[in-house]
Amino acid sequence: MSAQAGNVGKKDFISRFSDWSLRWIPDSMVFVLVLSVLVYFMALGLTKSGPIEIVDHWVKGFWVLLTFAMQMCVLMITGFAVADSPLVKKWLKKLALLPKTPGQAIFSYTLLVGFLWWVHWGVGYMVGIMLGRELVVAQRGRKLHYTAVAAACYGGIVVANGPSMAAQLLVATPGHFVEKVVGIIPLSKTTFDPYLLIMNLVLLISIPFIFYLLLPKNPVEADESIIQEFTESPKPPVDKKALTPAQRWDRSPVFMWIVGLAGLFWVGKFFYTKGVANLDLNTLNFTFLVIGALLHGTPAAFMESVRKAATTVYGVIIQFPFYAGIFGMISYSGLAKIFADWFVAISTPETFPFIVFVYSGFLNFFVPSGGSKFVIEAPYILPAAQQLGANVNYVINAYTTGDLTTNLLQPFWALPVLGAFRLTFRDILPYGFVICLWTILVASVTYLGFMH
Repeated sequence: MSAQAGNVGKKDFISRFSDWSLRWIPDSMVFVLVLSVLVYFMALGLTKSGPIEIVDHWVKGFWVLLTFAMQMCVLMITGFAVADSPLVKKWLKKLALLPKTPGQAIFSYTLLVGFLWWVHWGVGYMVGIMLGRELVVAQRGRKLHYTAVAAACYGGIVVANGPSMAAQLLVATPGHFVEKVVGIIPLSKTTFDPYLLIMNLVLLISIPFIFYLLLPKNPVEADESIIQEFTESPKPPVDKKALTPAQRWDRSPVFMWIVGLAGLFWVGKFFYTKGVANLDLNTLNFTFLVIGALLHGTPAAFMESVRKAATTVYGVIIQFPFYAGIFGMISYSGLAKIFADWFVAISTPETFPFIVFVYSGFLNFFVPSGGSKFVIEAPYILPAAQQLGANVNYVINAYTTGDLTTNLLQPFWALPVLGAFRLTFRDILPYGFVICLWTILVASVTYLGFMH
């Protein structure tokens, strides 16, 4: 299929914006290096710290977030492993056959993927890709617009402000790096705040209608080469007699089930005694680790899925120490206090969550990772919220909402979708642009009218 399928055919604003983004916005590693240099000179010019002292601050902070980095890696890997399990894949094939019309297909697909994004963004992302590919195959000949499926898969990201978001989970986890500033904030006060839940519900229900309305009158289906690529060939049977004893142990479910069921018992006890509102980052990761292990059934199958998932976390592994170094320069030099004063000067307690929403969305173009960016922003936006008397819980929610909203306008997190569907960012950007505008409207009403 042509990468331009579904485009308007001429260089409109959206196409030019996409071209510019792909041509001029470098890899995220470049941004963390540029930000490191920028923050260094800001600390040098605005604080009393000397040039060598700021380097000391940088190195001092470099390794303080290793736990958080590992938690983010496990979050991504376990979400992938659950979505990659045989049982989930089997059900996705069945779901793909249910819709009878293109409208039903795009509406139900967008609704389901959006909900899964909210439950766990890693699961939502991977299920969205796999179900989308199955949908394209199952609905062949029914005029399902191919580009719209890929765009709907990625569009669910704006509904992901749920239990798996880094900022909310981090401040709910004992020992987090800003605990001395804000303490422990349970998810009941952030993720499960009624206003945020209502906002997410509005987006979850309305976005499928928007995609339905955006379906073109002359749809372009996937061509035959795409269909063949998406049609999974059955795996050849394994000759069990030829396996060595070690290979049989690798494929034995016995110990996986013993350990997995013990873990599942603990998870059930946690939710029964403490409830979902007391979820933290470690508990969420453990829950999906156990579920993923049980769904795969054997050590060999589980580790093969983990191996594939590990390719998605290399950026987190190497970039988080650099973001921690930026955190060190901001926190230990006194730059955080200066930044906080700037925000206080332009804000009121009522407007501060909205300002954080806008600021977070803008900074997301340059640091496209909610966890990494929170490391940079938290040292000054949270003290500023306290200094103003603003609701810190709403500020954290606004931070994540802004981050998710502008993901639709830059290609960093879209790359796995684009690779899976063999498209370019400009193909899905027109849909993302409309969803982004709608999300800005809904979020603005929420943070200016209710969450302050």
